Amino acid sequence: MIENIELLLKDIREALFLNKPFLLNPNINLNFNPQISQVYITLFQEGLPPIRWGSKRENLQITISRILFKLKTNKNFVKFDLISSNKCRILFEIVTKEYPCNIRNLTTMKMTSPNRFEPGVNGLKWQYKGNTNYFMPTDSYTKSIMSVNQLLNFLSKQCDIAKKTNEISQRVHLMRREDIKYTFIESLAYITYKNEVLQLERGYPLPIEFNKDIVYEKTFKSVDWLIKNMNKDGSFLYFYDPYKDTIIDEMHPNMVNPLYNNILRHSGGTITLLRAYEFSKNSIYLEKAKESIEFLLTTFKEHNYKGEYACFPFFNKKSKLGGAGIALVALMHYYIHTKSLEYGKQIEGLVRHILNQIDEKGEMLGYFIHPQIDGGNPIINPNERIKKALFSFYYPGEALLGLALYIRFFENIEKSFKDKVLFLSEKALDFLVDIRPIKYKELFDTLPADSWLMQAVEEWVKIEGFKKHSYIDFVFDDTKKMIDHMYTNKNTFPSNKDYIGGFFYTYGDHVYHDASRCEGLISAYYLAKYLKDEKMATFIKEHMLLSAKGLMKTFHDERSNYCHINPNKALHSFRFKLTRQWVRVDSVQHAACFFIRLLFAWKEKDK
Repeated sequence: MIENIELLLKDIREALFLNKPFLLNPNINLNFNPQISQVYITLFQEGLPPIRWGSKRENLQITISRILFKLKTNKNFVKFDLISSNKCRILFEIVTKEYPCNIRNLTTMKMTSPNRFEPGVNGLKWQYKGNTNYFMPTDSYTKSIMSVNQLLNFLSKQCDIAKKTNEISQRVHLMRREDIKYTFIESLAYITYKNEVLQLERGYPLPIEFNKDIVYEKTFKSVDWLIKNMNKDGSFLYFYDPYKDTIIDEMHPNMVNPLYNNILRHSGGTITLLRAYEFSKNSIYLEKAKESIEFLLTTFKEHNYKGEYACFPFFNKKSKLGGAGIALVALMHYYIHTKSLEYGKQIEGLVRHILNQIDEKGEMLGYFIHPQIDGGNPIINPNERIKKALFSFYYPGEALLGLALYIRFFENIEKSFKDKVLFLSEKALDFLVDIRPIKYKELFDTLPADSWLMQAVEEWVKIEGFKKHSYIDFVFDDTKKMIDHMYTNKNTFPSNKDYIGGFFYTYGDHVYHDASRCEGLISAYYLAKYLKDEKMATFIKEHMLLSAKGLMKTFHDERSNYCHINPNKALHSFRFKLTRQWVRVDSVQHAACFFIRLLFAWKEKDK
């Protein structure tokens, strides 16, 4: 089949650049059905908006000939270098199925619903005011769409409905209620890549390979992407949308000068570089980590903790517990690899600040400064309402991971201070494991989210007096819950087999290929190995590898970036979702850190 498609696309390319009539090879059989087989051909090339045309005539020969004629009449056609298969890539897509759709019940949440929209797998044919329009299945990938609201808002812009209101919710409502006839469609799609033709699955080229060498290659290319996209001041590129070719964060569109950034995720980028150095010993990662630390230090403010120096990151008018926690983790990783006391003062200052955030019951306050509380002044003795308002699943685990690394690896800690850190850390861990699930029960979801605390416990159980069953049980219980909320071979269908290894809150959710949760899983794996619980380690590894394979489907490589107007910008990064093209520093950071730890696990097995 693929050989025939290669021949077809070769003939299409030649017909375009030689400006000669297209002749369909008689050996090509795509089961063309003149009733449903709409065909689209799209041309992609770096720096140019794509051009495309779709048609459905009485046979495939006439259909393709019509499309090629219309492509050549496009004013931008002459800009495309059709001779070079390295420059101009051609997407061929043909509708193979059409079936009913009740637009009012369109959903991405119910797995077995006859009205399920599966981004990248099915699309829509829609008829409005006498015009027939197509949202092809691959459009979800090329247009960065993954939800019903995004889909219907996009379609509203293809007709006059978007002009009626700027409110997305209203546009979605009108697209469901107007006199529009919808049917679902499915397709076969292929993209050229150099001298090959690749079949597309949900818009992503096949095959998706997975082995140690490929994991190593893609992981370190993604770390190099962080370096390539560092700013002169040591900060990282926070956000990039390859579809819109913009670095303006979608969630903060008004923050342009300066661009929105997040100091927690910046510190996560630093940790990634240091993880890469730990595995490779390549000094460039250590050098760039130091540059990023220097940027981090520009955000630090000082205060006193019981008469001694303390410090914390202050960014976007906020001081978050997690900001101090991940900053401490980053500085400790740097210290572990260099034994340099260059940042010793800041390390101890962060530790004191974190201790300051632990109350008498062991609860850790999520913020030290918040612009909407106490006039943006330091928050002292908050009441229960404020504590709940500032609740975070992630920040306490981030802070406790930093404290664990400090206790385990920082040298010459004064005994009285070390005892204080141990005492308050135990109180905080006890609160998080035993009390928090009860006190804040209504804030917990079915799918656990606290991978940072899982990482923290992995370190704390190696410290004398902290090998508590309650801590260990927390890690393995959350691990089992994560795996219970994982898509596997047993609970997926052929249309979403690429969900395998990803997570869901409620079965049927669009998949979460979530590298941050994978970091929790691999911490649980290493904890099981440390405890010599081989049965648990094997159970975790089996599912962890499913997640690793799933994450590979979110990697931007040379084959998959065909729809980016600037293909090199996102190249070798990890994107948000299967069809959502966004890249953010943490989508790369979490994936790279998880894969580096996975590479260490493979390395130990090889030994």
